[in-house]
Amino acid sequence: MQKLNTAAQMRLMDQTAMHGQYAIAPAVLMENAGHAVVTHAETAVHGWQGKDVVILCGKGNNGGDGFVIARHLLNRGARVYVYVLGTVESYSPEARAHLHTLQELADEETCLIDYFAPSDKAWDRLYRRLSSSQVVIDAILGTGFHGTLRMPVSRIVNMVNEVAASGTLRVIAVDIPTGVNADTGDVSGSGDEEAAGPVFADMTVTFGVWKRGLLLYPGRTCSGVVVCDDIGMPRPLLTGREDDGAYMLEESDISEVLVPRSPDSHKGTHGTVAIVTGSSDMAGAALMAARGALRSGAGKLFLRVPARTAPYCIGRQAEAMVRGVGTGDHFTAADAAEIIEESRNWSVLAMGPGMGKQEDTRMFLKEVIAHTSCPLVLDADALNLLAGERDFIAPYGGRIIMTPHLAEFSRLSGLPLADIKKDCIAAAKQFVREWQVTLVLKGAPTVIVSPRTLHAYVNPGGNAGMACGGMGDILTGMVAALAVHDGMTSLTTAACAAVWLHSAAGDVCHDTYGSYGFLPMEVADAVPRVITRLEDNRPLPVLQRPLVTEA
Repeated sequence: MQKLNTAAQMRLMDQTAMHGQYAIAPAVLMENAGHAVVTHAETAVHGWQGKDVVILCGKGNNGGDGFVIARHLLNRGARVYVYVLGTVESYSPEARAHLHTLQELADEETCLIDYFAPSDKAWDRLYRRLSSSQVVIDAILGTGFHGTLRMPVSRIVNMVNEVAASGTLRVIAVDIPTGVNADTGDVSGSGDEEAAGPVFADMTVTFGVWKRGLLLYPGRTCSGVVVCDDIGMPRPLLTGREDDGAYMLEESDISEVLVPRSPDSHKGTHGTVAIVTGSSDMAGAALMAARGALRSGAGKLFLRVPARTAPYCIGRQAEAMVRGVGTGDHFTAADAAEIIEESRNWSVLAMGPGMGKQEDTRMFLKEVIAHTSCPLVLDADALNLLAGERDFIAPYGGRIIMTPHLAEFSRLSGLPLADIKKDCIAAAKQFVREWQVTLVLKGAPTVIVSPRTLHAYVNPGGNAGMACGGMGDILTGMVAALAVHDGMTSLTTAACAAVWLHSAAGDVCHDTYGSYGFLPMEVADAVPRVITRLEDNRPLPVLQRPLVTEA
């Protein structure tokens, strides 16, 4: 599992590494960072020998990394054009030391240093050098950026993007592309077509740990292939928990929590899952949720739908035990008692997909939530009906998983969609503080937040082919089934496992059918293949406690 740090967390990490208990010389970390960029990018640019490389060095330590990069590129046979965008005095002592070394190597043939001062002649020369080079290194701005790029950086960035768009120039970003907010993934020019945009990199080599903005859109679009190098940071800093923790889910994390079934297990030991949802014109949603649960290993599945919906569901999923409830085409408060009584025998209950938005269905939901004791998964219409019900939900939040997409989350939280997109991790955490539920905020990427620790787990998988109706219904069933899977330590752990499996199954369908056009049911049917892959790849024995834990 990879940490996803904010700019402030990175500053503290750097401070502790260099000026705190570890006392690593700053020039050493800068040296390691520059060497890491050259090493990791070598394959991406098909070798450095004979390449013409423009290196854009800003005023901060990113610029210092650029000076180191230039020296290592010279050793590998490249010609370098180093643009110094600040005064010598504006650089840190270690960056100045690396610049001094580079000045000693400058021969006007293989190494040229240009102390950039904007003028018509200077802009023309920069454009011609970019156009005749094969690689540009973006070492202009680091993790401290926010807002909008200003001149001359804005014009330099536009020039880089223009030349790179021709396809002849590879762009390598140092730590983070210039113009990307490290905390939120917001970018320069966001929402303003006339403002300068960010650098669009082919590859980003980031240092220490991942920055959140590299995984969150639109910053993720600007980052290209991301490689993280520890650059010699002390291991406790790389792996230690953060107060405002966020982590990127990886296959190994899910492999650790999705333990193999015991060979002497039976259907009773794998959870009794109930899907209580649907309405007459949305029977498919109920069936898709059922399919998601069954393909994720539910031992027994009960599907309860409104009475007039039952004929559309009976026999459509042979493994599901279907029964109609009440007398109408949607659930009403009068139907709650039957569900509450049955729930005594259920391990988990999922509600919401295709349920409808009638007022008496809201009363049904509140009655069931208040008078059941099993874990609850709430999605889709259940969430729309519960908007504004924070004070009602919070006391039951410890056993509730909510799985809204962005629009549903906006209605639930009262936050404008634009504000959520600007910092979805912060918005998700604030919601969980108030509602006290486990949250699965569906999107690209999906964010899961624990109510116990307020840690956020970000899932980077999935693809645009999954953007179609019904995918969320499949996930609802999967979350329910995983909530009662053998060995699950918490609802947050189960939510992480379900979200990761769902996206991985979507990626299997992408590889099987193409970039889009595959169906939600096909994603559900791919889940067992992903589980098998996890079991085949699982390292034995499992000695390390998983990070996705509530202990």
